[in-house]
Amino acid sequence: MPSKHRPVPIIAFVSFVFAAVLVAGSAQAAPQIVAAVPTVEEVELACAGGGCSAEFSTICLQQSRTPPTRDTAYGLHGPERAAVAFTGYRKDGAAVALAPELLRFDSYRGHSAFRFSVPSRFLKDRGLSRLTVKVERLAMLLPVPEAGDPKPQTADDVTLALSEVETTGRYWAARNGENMAMARLTNRIINRLPQQGSISTEDSETLWQRALAPEKGLTGEPLAWNRRYVDYCRENALSPGSFSMRHCLGNAHDWFLKDLNTDYWKSLKPTS
Repeated sequence: MPSKHRPVPIIAFVSFVFAAVLVAGSAQAAPQIVAAVPTVEEVELACAGGGCSAEFSTICLQQSRTPPTRDTAYGLHGPERAAVAFTGYRKDGAAVALAPELLRFDSYRGHSAFRFSVPSRFLKDRGLSRLTVKVERLAMLLPVPEAGDPKPQTADDVTLALSEVETTGRYWAARNGENMAMARLTNRIINRLPQQGSISTEDSETLWQRALAPEKGLTGEPLAWNRRYVDYCRENALSPGSFSMRHCLGNAHDWFLKDLNTDYWKSLKPTS
């Protein structure tokens, strides 16, 4: 049964953007286990400064634990390594399969978006010209243990989360097709935007068409709402003192994943 997307009015979305900036503090115990969601296609890592990175959509697997703060280090759960394809390309176009454990996985916006990255020297050291990552299916990420953690993730916690993502998480990810498509579309746009500021109307249209191309099934109201957020964020970022287009769309992306997380958590509660 297709999901029913519940669009968020722009005024409510603006309030969410400001509220997200006010969330601060660090968790005293290990944060939530999360799962990276399928990307459908390869995502190219953009190289700038000291690293090559891209944002990836994630969902929370533990409602009872606190979300990770920004830059919290995670690792790919061992059995899930086959779910993440990390590929390097040489100048002649030849592809080189790389171990996904070579990537860094860091929280970026709570449990909704993570940054996958490698140092810039990674390319030169291996004679590569570009890097891509493709998430084939929901792939579980675990917070890196810290010394003195009063409530670390236990082996039982990991086993339970893995069981639930296999039996329930993948079902809800497939069921919420519209939300997943909107999140993927927005994520593609985010990864092609400058870190600061906005872009022109013409560049926005080109970027929109390229990002939309893989989402053949996204139509009607969900598609219209997705475009409305993109246009709002582009125009808002042109105003002095406003959030960048990338920052604004990051919060829109997180709204699109909200229903998926809510449905997932509800599905885990016993029914009477």
